[in-house]
Amino acid sequence: MVNRIITSISILLIGCFAQAQTVGEVFKKITAGYSIAQPLQYKTDYKLFKDHKSNKVEENYKGVFYKNAANEVYIKINETEIINTKKTNIKISHPEKAIVVSNPVDNYFGEADFNKVFELCKLISFKDFKTYWEIILEPKAYSGLTYSKIVLNVSKTYFIQKQIFYYNTGINFSKDYKGNDVNYPRLEVVFSDYSRKAIPPAVFNTQNYLSFSGKNSIVLAQRFKKYEIIDERIVSNNIK
Repeated sequence: MVNRIITSISILLIGCFAQAQTVGEVFKKITAGYSIAQPLQYKTDYKLFKDHKSNKVEENYKGVFYKNAANEVYIKINETEIINTKKTNIKISHPEKAIVVSNPVDNYFGEADFNKVFELCKLISFKDFKTYWEIILEPKAYSGLTYSKIVLNVSKTYFIQKQIFYYNTGINFSKDYKGNDVNYPRLEVVFSDYSRKAIPPAVFNTQNYLSFSGKNSIVLAQRFKKYEIIDERIVSNNIK
């Protein structure tokens, strides 16, 4: 359940903020901090709550984010891994034993990307709490997003501290998948342990997972031989 939610967030949060001058300045510096050609790493903690006000955690996943000086990215969230290099994008779902291969995404920084959010969301409020800024967004009617509200907490060093997603689409929390326990959940993501320390190059080596034979064939590494390959590449972009 959380894996599906997390994937949708990673796709969504490719944002840009320029509506209010103060917000625009903040997000300009955030974008610069995450996209600068320097190593970056941090940890993430995902907590899923059954509804918008509940304090009981239904599911809890940990994650890590690594970026090298070439702006190649490795993300691990529970049992899902994502690697985005200059040549390819790979997503590995270990529970599903599946590997999705697609074209690389330019300037991809996971949940910390901010290139299109104001195309999909409108600014509701921007508050200064001395040690951090709170930014509340509401998806536009045509956005197709499944949230009624998104709350971002940003530190005064221009790094994301927390994201809260309030869903407007019901999810069935029934344990046997046959019952009817539909609620509108809340997902909280906390970011911590930011560091500019270099990450070992092996982390971004896609040959740990697969290699390419000829123009289009994909050969899985031995430990992934039983995984299904889903090739979503635009082949014409890979032919030289």
